[in-house]
Amino acid sequence: MRRIALIVNVLSLLAAWALATQVWAATTVIESQTRLAVSGLEAYPQLPFLLMTGILILWVSRYLSSVFSKFLTTAVAVLLFATASPVWFESASGSLSILSPQISKATGVSDWLGQSGLIQNNFYNHLAADSFVIALIFWFVSLVLLLWVRRHGESKNVFVTRIDNLPSW
Repeated sequence: MRRIALIVNVLSLLAAWALATQVWAATTVIESQTRLAVSGLEAYPQLPFLLMTGILILWVSRYLSSVFSKFLTTAVAVLLFATASPVWFESASGSLSILSPQISKATGVSDWLGQSGLIQNNFYNHLAADSFVIALIFWFVSLVLLLWVRRHGESKNVFVTRIDNLPSW
C-alpha cells in the first residue's frame, strides 16, 4: 500500500506541476489587440511553494516514525492543502479575474469592472485548472496514506507514558 501511495504521490506532484505551468486564462485587449495570458503559477504565487513543500514532505516522510511527527506533518499537509483553496473556487467559477494584474499593466485600469469592458475573446482553460485541483487532491490523499500506513516490518505503535518507564523498586 505504501508503494502505491508513493507512486501516486510522485505522479500527482508531477502532474500538478505540469498542469500549473499551462495557460489557464487568456484574453485580448480591445484597444491595442494585445493578447494577454496567465498560467497557474503566475496567477497564484502560493502554488510553487506548495509544490516544493510537497516534494520536501515526501522526502522527509521516509524518516518519520513517531506518531507525533506524523501528526505534525499531516497538519502541515492540511494547511498546505488549505492554501490552495483560492484555486479551487477560481477554477470552479472560471473567473477571468486572475488576469487582472496583466490587464491593469496593459490598460492602466485597476478595477475588474472597468477591465471587463476592455477585453474580448476571453478563454479560461477549465481542463488544466480542474485537472490541477484533482491532481492536488490525489497528492493530499496519497501523502496522508503514505504518512500513516505502516512500513513493512514496522510494529504497531504502543503508547506509553513516562510513568510506565519508571523502574519498579
